[in-house]
Amino acid sequence: MDIKKTADGGRIAQNRDMSTQNRNRIYVYMSVLILIGAFLVACMIAFLSEPGKHPDEFDVKACMDWCMSRWIWPDMRQMGVGLGDTFSGYGYTKVCNYTPYFLIFSKISYVFKQFMENLPYYRMPNLLLMAVLTVYIIRKIRDNNWLMLGFGICVQAWYIFSYVTADAEDFLLAFISIAMLADRDSFLWRTLEGKTVSGQTDPNVARHGHIFDIRIVISCIVLGIMYGLMLLGKPYYFATLFLTFVVLICRLIKSEINNRKSLLGRYILIAGIAFAILAGRALLDLHYYGFDKAQAKAQMSEMYSDYDKNPTTPVEEQAPTYHMASKGYALSDMFEHEPKWFALSYRSFAAASIYYEGHMLFFSVMGLLYIAIYAWLGIYLCRHGDVPVFVFCTVLNIGSVVASVLNSYLIDCQPQGRYLLPVLLATCYLGSRAVGLWEKRAFRIVVLTASCVSLLFFGLVETRTLIDLGYVRNLLSV
Repeated sequence: MDIKKTADGGRIAQNRDMSTQNRNRIYVYMSVLILIGAFLVACMIAFLSEPGKHPDEFDVKACMDWCMSRWIWPDMRQMGVGLGDTFSGYGYTKVCNYTPYFLIFSKISYVFKQFMENLPYYRMPNLLLMAVLTVYIIRKIRDNNWLMLGFGICVQAWYIFSYVTADAEDFLLAFISIAMLADRDSFLWRTLEGKTVSGQTDPNVARHGHIFDIRIVISCIVLGIMYGLMLLGKPYYFATLFLTFVVLICRLIKSEINNRKSLLGRYILIAGIAFAILAGRALLDLHYYGFDKAQAKAQMSEMYSDYDKNPTTPVEEQAPTYHMASKGYALSDMFEHEPKWFALSYRSFAAASIYYEGHMLFFSVMGLLYIAIYAWLGIYLCRHGDVPVFVFCTVLNIGSVVASVLNSYLIDCQPQGRYLLPVLLATCYLGSRAVGLWEKRAFRIVVLTASCVSLLFFGLVETRTLIDLGYVRNLLSV
């Protein structure tokens, strides 16, 4: 009788395991289809939407074109070389931002320009970046279901790859950094633990406990370059860097005493490379402007700013939402001018752009799905002893919202959903901590529902807004 019960119990457990595997297989297949669908819609928007249809695209295209034959950041005061054409109505040029995006990806644009000049060649680099990210997630999604939380449930994350913007590079780097941080078998953790590419611990490192194995050093340099590029990117992705820093410091504290020295050495090497890249970029500005970069920016702003944003324009004639803090306005004044600031930020986070009217059903459904996913993660993590992780990531997410508010108050009142994309990445990390939650069919269904609804809106609604059939007909007739 006991033998029979044992056999029956074994069959039940086996059937349960097979059922779990089948559910995971369905989740993976659906996720792959959603990611491929999002990529195809992004391609359609990239090829068929007319120039300038997207945020700041005329200015950014000019930056890409100017950098095609350049390899170093210019002095913003250069005259006679066409740099002035890259200045926006805000009185500055993105070419002189810290990011190397334009210097690097303009060369890819140049290649595509040779055989597709009538098509938007300048959007091709970001489509390639989305292809890389899509393939990366598809390869990892079977074992890392949580990756969909970082890329599969938000239209804005797909949209930034369909036009030319440096945000695409920043998001890609931040996503890869979080994916590696969350996966203990990743390149990051293999490097920090002194393992070879095959995943085996290097015998020299294990025996001597140092970082001076050439393969480990090269891996640390690669990681340092990645983090260095993130330091040169948009400031709102610093939240991702801070999350990485805290997790790695906690890992160092919890590591065995015998391993701390070698682990700390690798940390120092990675951080040293990253900050050396940042310092090199800062030194170039120091060479150009000395300690008077602010004066140079003010000079260019007077020359190129639109009238309502020009510092020489009388204050009463300037745009009231531009540099509100410097004009003596209180933060509350900003919300009085734009009382829908939070609603508009959310709308442009869940979709491609701000919608003042209509589509309330979509935004309501997505809001409920987002709340359900985040609350479910929080409840699970708190029940399983990960309260500090959940609280820390939640504080980071709130910080991202506060940073977006301050950006509107200090610079220009523009509710922008892309400023909140780091919230996705912190949530993705929370998802990686809630391993057991992904065995629950209901939670997977909620994640897939959020992804499917987003894809349907992206493909059926956003395309109608962003693609002009008249432009397409003219394009096909060329």
